[in-house]
Amino acid sequence: MFDFIYRHILIRGFETAVKRRKTFAYWRDLERSQWLSGDELRDMQSGSLQKLLSHAASNCTYYRDAWRGMGFDPRDIRTPANLHHLPIIDRDTIRSNRLMMRAEPALPLLRKATGGSSGVPLEFDLDHDSLDRRYAAWHRGYDWAGAGPGTRQWHLWGGTVGNPPRAKRAKDLLYQRLYRRSMASSFGLSAATVEKYLESLNRCRPQAIVAYTNPLYDFALALEERGLIPFSPRSILVGAEKLHGFQREVIERVFRAPVFETYGSREFMLIGSECDRHSGLHLTMEDLVVEIVDDAGRPVAEGEEGNVVVTDLTNYGMPFIRYQNGDRAVAGAETCPCGRGLPLLKKIVGRQLDMLDTPDGRRIPGEVFPHLIKDYRAIRRFQVVQFDPAAIQLRLVVGTDWNESMWHELERNLVQIVGPDVRLEMALVDDIPLTAAGKRRVVVRHPSPDATQKKD
Repeated sequence: MFDFIYRHILIRGFETAVKRRKTFAYWRDLERSQWLSGDELRDMQSGSLQKLLSHAASNCTYYRDAWRGMGFDPRDIRTPANLHHLPIIDRDTIRSNRLMMRAEPALPLLRKATGGSSGVPLEFDLDHDSLDRRYAAWHRGYDWAGAGPGTRQWHLWGGTVGNPPRAKRAKDLLYQRLYRRSMASSFGLSAATVEKYLESLNRCRPQAIVAYTNPLYDFALALEERGLIPFSPRSILVGAEKLHGFQREVIERVFRAPVFETYGSREFMLIGSECDRHSGLHLTMEDLVVEIVDDAGRPVAEGEEGNVVVTDLTNYGMPFIRYQNGDRAVAGAETCPCGRGLPLLKKIVGRQLDMLDTPDGRRIPGEVFPHLIKDYRAIRRFQVVQFDPAAIQLRLVVGTDWNESMWHELERNLVQIVGPDVRLEMALVDDIPLTAAGKRRVVVRHPSPDATQKKD
């Protein structure tokens, strides 16, 4: 009863009456639409897509000029299945054309930026109504895991960087208290602070833990190694980083609660999330068109891996149309046994930069390294760095149980993966720093800025 009152009276009143947001109204709409049939949802999505394309062609200089130059008429695209006729945009496109991508006459816009996990942040814009709809989709997806607004939550997330003004710190603190969130920074988690973080978690006694995948996995391993028993929440939501099966197993074992994977980005917020059936990630198809395409921009077959391309159906202030976000995923159109009509994304594979090149033309998926190294319990953390196609460095943080036999066995296994033409270097290090966004990149391929800095 307390949670119901807190959510439906206090937080709803704050969002609707004080902030003048439509978030809860849009959330109510999404709660209804998720139970529509697949055909009904696809018809809804197609209608939204046609409106967006017409708007962009009429009001956005960048799209109008680009499409006119290729002889494209937005009326030619009736459904998302025809989107592959349009060119793909990426971060470089936005950096070069941001002002021309904004709609005219100008809507009131919110300036946003990505966290720069790949090394270079991206600035972009969205309109206020789009932000309200994003929060609505976020509430719905988190609520599937029992972590809707008003539930008591403990967050292990990227902390504030630098020294923000006192007023902003006070505002953020009040906001987190209103939403009953206890915040713990992933930047501060280390061997020396494990018990401090455990104390914070146990004091909060959360209904849900919300965390970056890798820091929570590191935390779980540290607790298990020390024989420390954490408070067990009802559910755990992980995101911002790829979740591997062995990580899910460890986290669920240590915290004694089910893990729900989420997938999102700063550009769109929640793209997909698991329900309690854990059959895949339900896509927010009322607000987004998510394509899985090959390098030529054409749809891949069901069950095949490809590049993630997203069209935002709600951001009229600065439309994102066929935006390739740098992620890799496996296409899937299965339905979930939960009964929702929302399609399922079969699997998130990782970043495009997590693919390593070899001199003989092969591409090694970054996913292979976690699956190999998970069997070496003495390895606490690792990072694979490729400076050029002929050289790969493996950085290892190991425990006292690490030995020379493990070293040689791992080296032999890695040589079988990368091949004889790749120079392999293994190095023991004290730590592997997080990125500026508070995440840990498992695979870094040169010439990304992160790799360049590490090489220097």
